[in-house]
Amino acid sequence: MTTLLPTSDRAVYLELVNTLYRQSPPIFLGNIAVAGLTVFLLWNQVPHPLLLGWATVIYLVTALRIAMVWRDLRGGAHPASATPRRCWRYVAWAGVSGCLWGAMGPLFFAPDNTIVTVYTCIVLAGMTGGSVASLSSFWPAYYVYALPTVLPFALRSFIHGTPLFSVLGVLSLFLLGVNLAYSRVVQRTVRDAIALRFENTALIRQLTEEKERAELANRSKSQFLAAASHDLRQPTHALGLYIAALRMAAQAPQIERAAIETLAGRLQSALQGMSQLLNVLLDISRLDAGVIQAEPRRFRLQERFEALENQFVQAAAAKGLRLKVRPTRAWLDTDPVLLQNILSNLLSNAVRYTERGRILLACRRRRGMLEICVTDTGIGIAADHFDRIFREFYQVENIARDREQGLGLGLAIVQRTADLIGARIALRSVVGKGSSFSVSLPYRHEPAAANPASVPVAPHRPGAGQRTVLVVDDDKQVLDGMSMLLASWGYAVLAARSREQAVAALEGGVPELVLTDFRLAADVTGIDVVRAVSAAMGAAVPAIIVTGDTSPQGINALNASGFPVLHKPLDPAALQAAIAARLDTPRPGAA
Repeated sequence: MTTLLPTSDRAVYLELVNTLYRQSPPIFLGNIAVAGLTVFLLWNQVPHPLLLGWATVIYLVTALRIAMVWRDLRGGAHPASATPRRCWRYVAWAGVSGCLWGAMGPLFFAPDNTIVTVYTCIVLAGMTGGSVASLSSFWPAYYVYALPTVLPFALRSFIHGTPLFSVLGVLSLFLLGVNLAYSRVVQRTVRDAIALRFENTALIRQLTEEKERAELANRSKSQFLAAASHDLRQPTHALGLYIAALRMAAQAPQIERAAIETLAGRLQSALQGMSQLLNVLLDISRLDAGVIQAEPRRFRLQERFEALENQFVQAAAAKGLRLKVRPTRAWLDTDPVLLQNILSNLLSNAVRYTERGRILLACRRRRGMLEICVTDTGIGIAADHFDRIFREFYQVENIARDREQGLGLGLAIVQRTADLIGARIALRSVVGKGSSFSVSLPYRHEPAAANPASVPVAPHRPGAGQRTVLVVDDDKQVLDGMSMLLASWGYAVLAARSREQAVAALEGGVPELVLTDFRLAADVTGIDVVRAVSAAMGAAVPAIIVTGDTSPQGINALNASGFPVLHKPLDPAALQAAIAARLDTPRPGAA
């Protein structure tokens, strides 16, 4: 059926047929009026039985067509599968109606009666011309109507053979050809208009969806920033209070060592809380920026289970919980580090939200997948929270934003990481009885290949002696603090606050390492500084870039640079190890 249409779009095809049905009432009204007028005008020109019989059949067929169309329109929307049947049913009745009107030619043919001849020509021309607009939305309907309407009269005129009727026959065929051609043009116009309407509707729907997504993203961003701002302000506020207390303690006549140690511990705790939040925000930014790439390899799952058990067994025991890790012989082909991060977040939540009972880490094969489950006997999660718990900063039982209960970012990272490695996250939970998170991954049953042995990496220690480090930061306080810290570790420090100062500082010594902030003044980056210093020295210099930038653009730029990156706030131990590692790495081109 669809081969009759110039387009294969089923929606357009359906609408063309619907248009055919909607435009039927004027045709029926015209049939009734013309048939009645014909009886009135030809009453004294045509035998009564013939005229009345013809009109009766016209009215009967028209009544049946009215009933068919009325039933179709009353039925409302029709499935696409019913379209061919509806279409051909209408075409068949249009053909019957055309045959009845075409019967006027041979039945009422009267060469000697001018009135009958002229009226017949007018009716046939009017019916074929007037039906172009109504039937052309689907051109086969017009063809099966117009051809039997005109051809019998034209054929009868040619058979009669007089010059006048031969001309009438030719004119009838010419008019038929013009109407058929015009019908195709109308059909293409209607089809294109319907297709354009559907395209506009689809475009409006797409724009509406994009607008809704943009508004949702904007609302989510605002909520994200508000929650992040709150969680960042809390440790910052605590730091301010502790610093004020430290100043008061320094002004006291006698400084108590225990009090200073207590304040230092609390300062360190507040700083760790801030660092934890910033690190988690960085993880989300790196996932969103696409910087983290999955590196799948074949590995034994039991190794990850053992590492997770060692990581959480003490925390579970401290709360009186029993952590059970069921051994497995399964092997997987995925990124082991990212998978362990997912399971680590799930186990961390299980320990945090379980007050008594046990936590189980196990896996099972299920329909060609390996399902790794983290099950607890904790507080449980109501079903209406299942979707929202994977959003940033959403916590079911932490409306007050108590950071002791977590940051509300773990499951957001779990979902993003699962998408990255192609895992499916599922949740089953009963409030008050516990929860079970499952991570499903494709599982192959063939024997595992030999697992390459891991090569232990010796820890790097800070270099002894006066090894020189060039420190670049446009913030004077940060620059001073970093210089003091490196000097306390035994390094000679060259300090600079800009790219130009960094190059000028080379006159005071030859740095073996550049430690630079990423975002500097005047739109200069740490990458620019390293390149300028290397160009001035005539050789590539090892470098470490420090940044607080979590934007996708900044993360991508740093990732593309190839330099090691440390994120603010810095962990002194991590900084010390990174510097030692870079100083122990031979320069490119060195013997």
